[in-house]
Amino acid sequence: MTFKKDNGNTHTLNSFFGEGTFMKGVLKFKGALRFDGKFEGEIVTSDTFIVGKKGLINANIRTGSLLNSGEINGNISAGSKIAIYSEGKLLGNIKTPTLYIQEGAQFNGNCEMAAGMKISRETGIISQEPEKTVYPLSYPKMDKRRFAIAAGIVAGILIVFTVYKFTDTLNIGETFKNLVKKESPLELMQTGLSQKEQGNKNEAINAFKRLAKLDSNDPDIHLTTARAFMEMGLEDKAIPEYEKAINLNPENIETYHEALKLYMKNGMDDKAITALKNIADRDNKDLNVHFNLAALYEKKEMIDDAYHEYKKIIKLAPDNLESLFRLGTISISKGLEDEAVEMFKRVIEINDKNIESHLNLAAIYYRRGLDNDALNEYKKIEEIDPNHVETLNNRGFRAINFEKLDTAAAEFNKVIGTDNKNVRAHLGLAIIYGRRGANEKAIAECKKALEISPKHAPALNRLAWLYAKQGTNIDDGIRLSKDAIQINPQSPEYLDTLSELYYIKGEFDNAIETINKAIILKPEDLYYKKQLKKFTISKGAKQTHKP
Repeated sequence: MTFKKDNGNTHTLNSFFGEGTFMKGVLKFKGALRFDGKFEGEIVTSDTFIVGKKGLINANIRTGSLLNSGEINGNISAGSKIAIYSEGKLLGNIKTPTLYIQEGAQFNGNCEMAAGMKISRETGIISQEPEKTVYPLSYPKMDKRRFAIAAGIVAGILIVFTVYKFTDTLNIGETFKNLVKKESPLELMQTGLSQKEQGNKNEAINAFKRLAKLDSNDPDIHLTTARAFMEMGLEDKAIPEYEKAINLNPENIETYHEALKLYMKNGMDDKAITALKNIADRDNKDLNVHFNLAALYEKKEMIDDAYHEYKKIIKLAPDNLESLFRLGTISISKGLEDEAVEMFKRVIEINDKNIESHLNLAAIYYRRGLDNDALNEYKKIEEIDPNHVETLNNRGFRAINFEKLDTAAAEFNKVIGTDNKNVRAHLGLAIIYGRRGANEKAIAECKKALEISPKHAPALNRLAWLYAKQGTNIDDGIRLSKDAIQINPQSPEYLDTLSELYYIKGEFDNAIETINKAIILKPEDLYYKKQLKKFTISKGAKQTHKP
């Protein structure tokens, strides 16, 4: 539960005694406590004592802050402030550096005070494959030149055979015997093709296997062999033949394309990347090549290479939605959020119904603490898809605005049930827990949000603010607050958090300097001016009491 202060901020509530409670004696406690029952005796705390509308207190009170909406009879000494709201009554003498009396309140007694009033407030926080290229397979027919070569080889063999018979009696025929035993690549290729066309698969396979073992320097023979192996289902035999053909004729793009199909089918990513790069070097305007290359780079987490490929695609096709979107998401991973924003905006200009682009824009704005920009994007998502999880978050924050905390919590828990890494839902729960006084649960939700998104400005600021309100982990709070300000230096709310932390730590000069920055950003805000006054008075008091 949360007790709202008149400026919008909240006191986190650690304990609560409801109407019907009666206590008597000496009450000592830490943290904020709200009392709506009856009490007689003495109350001692250095923190915040809150008297609700139904509260009736007959006691002398020593406290850090007193917020009264009920009836108090007794003398009060407050180290920080006393506030009497319109329904409140106070009969007794008071001593406080800060006094706030709302119109309609009743006060009867003597007042000893050294300074003006403090009004604080709680700041509301609002909180993706390219298509694969199919490369056609074709087989070259034997042209007249090939048959002429084959005929020449056959004639040569006959001549060798005749010479062999002639030289056999001279004991020099062994060399020519070896020549005769050596098979002709063209003959083997013709045999294999002929057997394949006749449906004699085994004979064809045998011929092409023998052909693959020959050391031919003709890339066309290796390409034909590779294609024949492909048709007969021997992909493992086809790959080395394609590679021989490429090595012998690296300018034949068609060979790269056919080999690429095998590489991609068999998950040979490194070979596929090499083939694609060779194709791109010879035909840089082939979008499918760049798409496939970018996709492989992403698959292998070669983010910089993927980034540059999408840049090339966008240069070739400026309105390609997929590339604009992918470049946006990669830019986020590289920390280039300004470029990511530009890409997502371009996607939305082309297709305003692209939810993922709205979602990414909203997330960037939200992480930077640009709440209004983020909320506009979340509303567009709700218009496009009323069943989107961010629609539930929107409902949750609207419910918070109307103090329907149970309704809001239900919406946020639905989101987390679907997506437990939704930062916005965790921060929504943190706000609810804070308003209910469950400070430790609020801190836990902030920490969950920061585990998901370590540089999330609203989560950093909220956790820092919770530490300030508790008066604990002040140094951690200052570090968190500075991190939030580094992300969004134009946020007066973040500056206010840091100034309050400096104030708690007793660094009044730093507190004054920081709150002045907030005043420059939002000069019409009276709260920041009152904060400045508080810091200045505290600094003066400290100097006055120096020995």
